[in-house]
Amino acid sequence: MTARIRVQSAGRRGVVLALPGGETVKASVSGVVYRDSGGPVCGDVVEAVPESPRWRVTSIAERTSVLTRTSPLGKPQVLAANIDRVLVVASICSPALRRGFLDRVLASAEHTGLNCSVVLNKTDLAADPEAASLTEIQRVYGDGAGYRVLTVSAKTGMGMEQLSTFIEGQTVVLTGPSGAGKTSVAMLLNPRLDLAVGALNQKTSRGRHTTVAARLLHLWGDTWMMDTPGLRAFSIEHIPAGELWLCFPEFRGLEPCRYRNCLHDSEPGCPVRDGVASGSIDRERYDSYLKLLGEIREGRPGGVRE
Repeated sequence: MTARIRVQSAGRRGVVLALPGGETVKASVSGVVYRDSGGPVCGDVVEAVPESPRWRVTSIAERTSVLTRTSPLGKPQVLAANIDRVLVVASICSPALRRGFLDRVLASAEHTGLNCSVVLNKTDLAADPEAASLTEIQRVYGDGAGYRVLTVSAKTGMGMEQLSTFIEGQTVVLTGPSGAGKTSVAMLLNPRLDLAVGALNQKTSRGRHTTVAARLLHLWGDTWMMDTPGLRAFSIEHIPAGELWLCFPEFRGLEPCRYRNCLHDSEPGCPVRDGVASGSIDRERYDSYLKLLGEIREGRPGGVRE
């Protein structure tokens, strides 16, 4: 008998399915599925049949949403599917806040129409001289770009109740660079989760990978979370150059440009460039846009060590 089940995690040799009762089972994947769709990913709803010694996935239901990046091989790579919201977790320091990485993930989520929010972790370190300014991040990403910015501390628990309320009833995906504290945040949302937490590498100031593949985790009720691996790179060359500006919300509300195909990099009379000159658009966000635009035009991978 065929059943519709959600994929908890996917690997090269098969998947783990999350059964309705909370149990998980391993399943193989039909070669036809790999041929037609490239294979299942975390969050997929699949048709599967129970067989011995494991289940077998026979088809993948149409995805309602995806979070995608460009893989190191230059092809679009779906990280997770059927998501309500992307939570980009970033630390204000230790490791240092990587605004370039943040801009890449937000742009990729915007390209597929996903709701996005920013979770700033390690706010207990706000007094550190190297810590990013919480006021500045709120000005740029909250007031300027219109994202909800939530400040938390996985160490003290500050802000976690607000975050729990915010994601109630949703399937959210946590993503961000290694060391940002995604796993620690997940464990505070549901202390019953058995997850490994990695320490920061003292020599490189980078986090160690504790999540090796995206996985779907049940938090409570109808609230689910996808924990993704800590990423060192998030390339977005799969986004067409002419559509990149649409992935920056603060650009979209301006008056139309003089030229229909304006890329907002050199054309005269461009409202985006005028906004940067007047200060209504953050200069660093605009510079980030130009950098991403250059990478897309040249077809070269980016996003490493932003």
